[in-house]
Amino acid sequence: QAALEALRGMDLGETELLHRLTELRQSFVPAEAGALLGQALLQQRAAAKFLDADRLLFTEEALEQASTHEVARYRAERFGRYRCVADLGCGIGADTLALAEVVPEVIAVERDPVRAQLTTLNAAARGLAHKVRVLCGDWTQMTLPVEAAFADPSRRHGERRVFGLHQMEPPISAVLHLLNQVPDVAVKVAPGVQHDEVPSEAEVEFISERGALKEALLAFGGLRSGVRWRATLLPGRHHLEASAPPGSGPARQPGAYLYEPDPAVLRAGLVTVLADQIGAEQIDSTIAYLTSDIITPTLWARVWRVERHGSFHLKTLRRWVRETGAGEVIVKKRGSPIDTDAFRRRLPTTLGGPCVTVFLTRSLGRPWMVLGAEIKEP
Repeated sequence: QAALEALRGMDLGETELLHRLTELRQSFVPAEAGALLGQALLQQRAAAKFLDADRLLFTEEALEQASTHEVARYRAERFGRYRCVADLGCGIGADTLALAEVVPEVIAVERDPVRAQLTTLNAAARGLAHKVRVLCGDWTQMTLPVEAAFADPSRRHGERRVFGLHQMEPPISAVLHLLNQVPDVAVKVAPGVQHDEVPSEAEVEFISERGALKEALLAFGGLRSGVRWRATLLPGRHHLEASAPPGSGPARQPGAYLYEPDPAVLRAGLVTVLADQIGAEQIDSTIAYLTSDIITPTLWARVWRVERHGSFHLKTLRRWVRETGAGEVIVKKRGSPIDTDAFRRRLPTTLGGPCVTVFLTRSLGRPWMVLGAEIKEP
């Protein structure tokens, strides 16, 4: 711990690593020195997810898989009414710690002995050891004396990510079997989960933090909120929801403003719900861009002022960009097969000019292009 604390105040940039390693080897054997330096680097990376990263210990893969503090805390609040909750597949304990801050007792189960030990150490580092019991083993083979459970199955096969519920380890079938023992369960799954894979008895929630889609959560039993589909925006705990998949709404060509919904809205299939909320319409029944002639401030979408739009034509678009004197062009697409990176290089720019956005999409069934300027604070 003393060596780690000393490393926190040092430059750990690439050019300094060999020097730091040499210094550590004066007091530690090579394996220990390498482990200390690796842990210090992981703590620096972990600062983006944990408010107290410098007090905790990590492994590289477990850190990558861990939820951010904001997401873990939000999720833990669902369990606030229970006395004892299980964290199944607890990893290094990110969710265990969040749960222990809101419930009296947490049973954390992890089959990897290193991660299980790190959960024990991390709970002690945060002063929560008295509320956490760590078990090293396979939770699918255990009888758990808990009232509710949170499960975080692995979504990797070796180096390959998996997205299907039946490809997780343990698979969704193990979670459904757990419901016979513990009816109130929430399961963290990949945000790319397909709607037709979601069990009929589950609520599915897509969680976005500051515009980045983080995860999907399946809720069973008493952990359901009463709707089928939900999008959640953090921080602030904003919700958009529907009890049944909404149908498509009316479509029109772009008006004065173009909205790009938050990815949680897209994954939850709630584009038309958002459209009704802000008085907008889709530009095509198959495209998730919304438009209106009056701007409506919303946390659920980024918004652009439409400068020009029309049927797709490269020569015309190049002229539009040249006439705006754009210094930077951002190309976005939805419903278009074009390679945006290659396409961007074909558009002219002017040194020192403003940033503009080009949308390559479809409107009313036709290939369409929109030139817009983003409004940061509508």
